[in-house]
Parts: sequence; structure tokens; C-alpha cells
Amino acid sequence: MVSASNGPDTQPQARFSRRTLTKIAGATAAVAASRRWSAPALTRAQGLSGEITVSFEDTNGILGPAVDQAVQTVTGANAGTEIETKQAPGGNFATQLFLALSTNRGPDVFALTGLGIGELSAAGFLEPLTPRLDAWDGWAQYPDVVRGAITYQGNVWALPYVVDTHFFYYRKELFERAGLTREWQPATPDDVLAAARQLKANLPDIIPYALYAGANGGNGTPIRGFLPLLYSYGGSMTDESGKWIIDSCPIRNTLTYYATAYQTDQTVPQQAMTAADPAKTMRDALGNGELGILYEGSWVYGELEANNAQDTHDNIGYVLHPTADGRPPFAVGGIGNCWYINAKSQNKDLAWEFVKEMLSKGNQVALNLADPHIPARNDAAADPAFQDNPFHAAMIASLSALRIGPPDPAYRSLIGIVQNATGIVATGEATPEEAVQRYAEELTKALGADKVVSQPCP
Repeated sequence: MVSASNGPDTQPQARFSRRTLTKIAGATAAVAASRRWSAPALTRAQGLSGEITVSFEDTNGILGPAVDQAVQTVTGANAGTEIETKQAPGGNFATQLFLALSTNRGPDVFALTGLGIGELSAAGFLEPLTPRLDAWDGWAQYPDVVRGAITYQGNVWALPYVVDTHFFYYRKELFERAGLTREWQPATPDDVLAAARQLKANLPDIIPYALYAGANGGNGTPIRGFLPLLYSYGGSMTDESGKWIIDSCPIRNTLTYYATAYQTDQTVPQQAMTAADPAKTMRDALGNGELGILYEGSWVYGELEANNAQDTHDNIGYVLHPTADGRPPFAVGGIGNCWYINAKSQNKDLAWEFVKEMLSKGNQVALNLADPHIPARNDAAADPAFQDNPFHAAMIASLSALRIGPPDPAYRSLIGIVQNATGIVATGEATPEEAVQRYAEELTKALGADKVVSQPCP
């Protein structure tokens, strides 16, 4: 779920660690609260035989009914086929999946966050889907921004049914009480800091602003903290040749922003970084009227709406992320849960038929209405049902403003390095300049000097 251009190549036999899969499991588990799912009408295919196993995690109770419906459709249309489903209990699904794949015991089909595409394919665990795409009418419905985000080394390795987007959420009634406008659209990152300062000055009992930093923020630290600021200041993770940038004006500006928010203005409390689960803590504070500003995923609105629909509709505002130089506002995007086919599957045709059923327009509409995300298919995103709710309409509209790029195994090395750099600035342990130096040293050590480039400020 990172917006970056093509990174360095990874050898096909690259190792995929248990620690990596544990992190992927954590990202997969970050979904919305339980809501009802209504089964769409599905098309049927015929002429298949044999059996497959399907494995997935269903932390919010939404995916399971869709899987059951797809199983009934495929097996009902193909006499003699059998599809066994294995729903993971939750918590360590990705780790268990890795162990199974590495010993040739993995399921034929599985659902997992798109964060795993680069590393799983590089490890040789995935069946490339590219040869099947031209004959599937659904492929034409996948926009270029999504296609690029699921392509690695010339092949598509997984197909998503959800696309992540993000917003700056803010409490309108807190803004009003602090003398700010209820209809807020910051023009620059400095406008966000200014609003936080005004909230702090006029409402001392609330948390003005939450900005994820450090290790406890998990993948939220790079995706919902560091990266949107980097893009806002005109930066990127890699240069045009695919080398990872270890020093640049945008990186320095981003870490300076952290220092301002955490240390100079102190509008972001240390709790936003040190809480055992900062994301849950800050989301709860937003929902309870105790937090003014938070940059988070679209699914968070669904959580807030489920807990208190009237308050959410009346008081939760949502806007795109501003840029520092007058470019249009944007949203950090990412590939959410995808369907993968095991390279070792003995029945890839049946596996593909199941995947197609799961990725139907109807399924994507139903799943993304229940747990607010952008459907991966254009025809699903265009469904009128998304226009019935103003937030859903804004979510769909943000597709044209997404910053999202292809998967790269090197990104996994970046997560801890971003956590370290933001964390030492947020606590005051290091200045932004010192943090940039450490960031550069750690990223160079992780990737190799030939894979990185410096673009220091003039």
C-alpha cells in the first residue's frame, strides 16, 4: 500500500521472512467493524472438474458470506467440483499461510492484503495471472492506477476487490468552538498545523491533532504519516531509475513538519506515538469528540458511522490531503485485500473460476458498501449505490486523486526505517537533520549503496 515508482529488481528466489508475513497479517487485520453483507447476483460458468481449497481471514464478518455464495455458484455450475473453504481464526493468518506455502501445503486460492504481492511473487509462491486476463471481461474494468499497483516484473500476481483511500478527518463542532470554519479544506500542510494550534489554544482539554510516528504506529506511520507529507512537499520514494531516495528537500521538510507538530507546537501528544495501539486510540478519540484532526483510511468513516451515525453525519468532516506548492489535493491510495492463486495449485483453472466469481461487479459493490473502500472495478465504482451516501460519493471521487504505485519488496525494509526517523524526531531525541542522516544510513545499509540515491537540498 505504498505509492512509489518501480523499485529495484528482486531475484525470484528471494526469501520471504516470517516477520514479514506477521506484518502483513497486521495490515490485513486493520478493517472496519462488522456490518451486514447482501449477496449480489452472480454469473455461472461451466465445464470444470476437481477440487480446490480456499483460505481467507474474515475479521469483520463481511467476506465469509461472499465466499460461500461464490462456492455455491461455481460448484453448482460444475458437477463433480468441490471447493473447501478454510476461514482463519485471525491474528496469525499470514504467518500460517507463509509456512504452508513454503512447504507446498498452501491453499489453492487465498485472500491477503496487496502488501504481499512483490515479496510473495519474488519468493515463487504465486501463479502469474497475466496469461488469463485478456480472456476475462472483468480485466477491462480495472483502471490503470490499479493495474500498475498489482504488476511486478511484468506480471499481474493478484487481483484486488478493494482499493484503499484516505482523508483528513476533522470534528466540525470542535472546529466551530475553536473559531475555525466547519467547512474546512486546508490549502497547504501549514494550514493543518495552524488549525491544530488554534484548536490547542481554544480547546485545551482535547487532542488537537494526531500524526502517526514510531514503531507502535505500524504501517500507519509510513502510509498515513510520512508518505502523505512527502508527497505533499513534492517528493517521492524513488527516482525515475527506480533508486530509493535517501535524502531530499521533501524528506527534510517532512521530518521538520514532525518536529513542529510534536515538539515546537506540541499539538500532537506523545500518546499518538506511544499508545499500545495508536490507531485504535486515536480513532476512538475522534469518534468520542476528543480529537480534532486525523489522517486515516476510508474504512474509519464506516466504523464511526456504525457506532453513531447521526454524530458522524453531523460532525465528521473529510477532505483530501493538501500540497505545499499549489498542486491539487490528493489521497494516498493502496491495494487492499486481493485474491491470489498458489503457484503449486494442481487445479488452477478451477481456482481461476473461483477468483473471477469473487471479483464480480456485484460482489465488489456489496463488499465495499459494507466496509467503505473504493471497488477495484470501474463498473462497480460507478454503481449508483455509492451516490446514496455523501461519504461514499467522496470516496469514489477520490479515485482520480490517488497516489498509488506498483509493489516493491524493498518497501518492507523502509517501514522500520521510517518508524525510526519519525520516532526520534517526535520524541525530540534527534533534530530533523540528524534524523535524515540516520534515515539515509539505515536505508543504504538495508538496500545497498547501488540501490539508493541522494537528492540533497541546494
